[in-house]
Amino acid sequence: MNAVCKAHFQSLNYSRKLVVNRMKREPTRFGRISSFNNQVLLLPSSHMSFSKLNVPSSATTRRLHVLADEDRYDVSSTEIRRVIKSHFGGYQEGFTCVTVNCPSCNTLSSTTKEASNDLGKLHINLRTGYSFCTRCFLSGPWSSLASYMKALGVSKLKSEKTKTCPPSITQHLSQYTPTTAETNEMRRLWNSAQPIHSLSEETLVPFLDKLRLGDVSMETLEKVGAKINLNLEQLILPCLTSKDAPFHSIKIITPNHNQLEAIEPDPDTELDDYCRVEEKNIPKQHPWLLGYHLAKNKDEVIVTATAADTLTALDCLAVPAVCLPSGISNLPLATLAFLESFRKITLWLDNGVQGAESARVFARKLGEKRCHFIRSSEETPSALQCRMKGKNVAQVLKTALPMTHKSVTTFSSLRKDVYAEITQSSTVAGIRWRRFPALTDLLKGHRRGELTVFTGPTGAGKTTFLSEYSLDLCIQDVRTLWGSFEIRNVRLAKMMLQQFSGLMLESETREMFNVVADEFEKLPMYFLAFHGQQDVTSVLEAMSHAVYVHDISHVVIDNLQFMMGTSSSEHSSMDRFYKQDQIIGSFRRFATDNNVHITLVIHPRKEVDELSTSSIFGGAKASQEADNILILQDKRTHDPTCRRKYLEVAKNRYTGDLGVMPLEFHKESLSFAPRNKRSASTKVTAAATTAAANKVSPFTSSALQSGRGRAQ
Repeated sequence: MNAVCKAHFQSLNYSRKLVVNRMKREPTRFGRISSFNNQVLLLPSSHMSFSKLNVPSSATTRRLHVLADEDRYDVSSTEIRRVIKSHFGGYQEGFTCVTVNCPSCNTLSSTTKEASNDLGKLHINLRTGYSFCTRCFLSGPWSSLASYMKALGVSKLKSEKTKTCPPSITQHLSQYTPTTAETNEMRRLWNSAQPIHSLSEETLVPFLDKLRLGDVSMETLEKVGAKINLNLEQLILPCLTSKDAPFHSIKIITPNHNQLEAIEPDPDTELDDYCRVEEKNIPKQHPWLLGYHLAKNKDEVIVTATAADTLTALDCLAVPAVCLPSGISNLPLATLAFLESFRKITLWLDNGVQGAESARVFARKLGEKRCHFIRSSEETPSALQCRMKGKNVAQVLKTALPMTHKSVTTFSSLRKDVYAEITQSSTVAGIRWRRFPALTDLLKGHRRGELTVFTGPTGAGKTTFLSEYSLDLCIQDVRTLWGSFEIRNVRLAKMMLQQFSGLMLESETREMFNVVADEFEKLPMYFLAFHGQQDVTSVLEAMSHAVYVHDISHVVIDNLQFMMGTSSSEHSSMDRFYKQDQIIGSFRRFATDNNVHITLVIHPRKEVDELSTSSIFGGAKASQEADNILILQDKRTHDPTCRRKYLEVAKNRYTGDLGVMPLEFHKESLSFAPRNKRSASTKVTAAATTAAANKVSPFTSSALQSGRGRAQ
């Protein structure tokens, strides 16, 4: 096992435990923080009944959004095929996985005398070795499956002498199940809703009009098993794996009454098309596809980002449609197993430029040869908007183009992209910073595929600023990977938790910490388990793995000097400059090839005067390759206890706008955000205090929207 195998990802759960341990060593009022015990939870069926199931312990249950690869083997696809064939006797080759009969489903079928063709299939990903059964939902990394196969081989050797029972695969792989709170919430909402057929047309049509689904037929809603709660204005859609199977997640569509409070609307976007409805998942992270039971055993499928688009496509087209579990945010590895059987996948994700970027990322995971793509534009909007504007949805589907790489292209193939750059300038500009509006005014937004070089004097607060800079984006669902070589992940997580909450956690209670930590844990933030000197090849391989598994779109590397090796007499300064140029070139290629944004910290040379682009350590390649250069300036004043700090945008390849953003440090929350962006921290305090008093762990959605630390 090489260094890459040891450089696994630490999940946010693990980082949280380290934070708690550190808090306990400090003189605070946290006290002892208890752990969760095994519980018995109820799973809803497609009707009104529920079945009991034991929840695996926290050591074996793996959350899909914090999928940890602690024991990841450096295994190739050839090795996976060889090992699977030797232990299972054969396999079926797919687009992204190899498939074998699930041993757990095989055991169940032997007791129930079930037909062998109805067995569940265990899908083993050829890139990572991650396995998932589409029927019993057993899942785990390659290391867990390898340990099962090793135990199976030992059992076969012993059975020749003594009769021994073969090992159970459930001892090595864990079953994905919702938490008790999520299951209770699903049960409550499902039982309080009414079936579609029980409502009159006079009641149903006005309600669907509020959701812009007035044209969807009752037959389509009944096929997906929809229910309606008129009191809460909710359309509840179950995610089924087969027609008669129990559901394990639901999608809820409601009118968005608070659309103007969450985010200020883009002036270039029509209000009627902006956040008209709100979609919610329970549980928030899951692998199941809405509409899968209607698409099962078909050769072609349409993949959409919203439930409304899926319902519209099902109502208008003969080709089945499914809805992604997390929209354009990410495509879980477990979901690949459900999409493995389709020979043609059409990605119709809407959301303009961001949807197009996500479609390219998802196509690489699904296999580009079988993927087609519909770019959302005025001529080809989403399925729902097509119907609302009177367009022929079937004709728009015919405009789907193959998702393939080409070495040579023409303006004809770029024409729609160029038009999108012109007409959707605010969307093309990327994700806006909410805590730093002045930075948004200069850079216009955070965009995929770019390289940002960040520099500043030692001790000026580079890591502290970057922590808040990346946290601001992560709160907006920008999936972030942090690689900190200077400080350990536990200290970095503690700093982010304080910036997220806007509170001085050392003086807060244990209940307050639990409330804030539970909400912070939901963010798509991942950490590299590197510390100190590292080889750039290992870092790039770990980044590549994270992009494939977790759909990372932003990588922060702090800092480049830790990948240049230790200085020695046999290496001259010219060799070090050459090596630095090689590393920067590697990161530049990685950002372009994987369509991710890389923020790279490079220390400057020791200079007395104000820093500039020429102050970056090394040769000129860093400033040449970078799309953006940010410099944290730390100016001393006549008062030695007072310093004037500001962020300078020294290079901006997107618009060319340069300028400075004044910074004022707030020690209590470790924040550089302006004061008017800090006022929301009092709302977090009030929400957390209320939740702690009521013994409620998570924030309510309204409290989050109004005061997630200083995010708003």
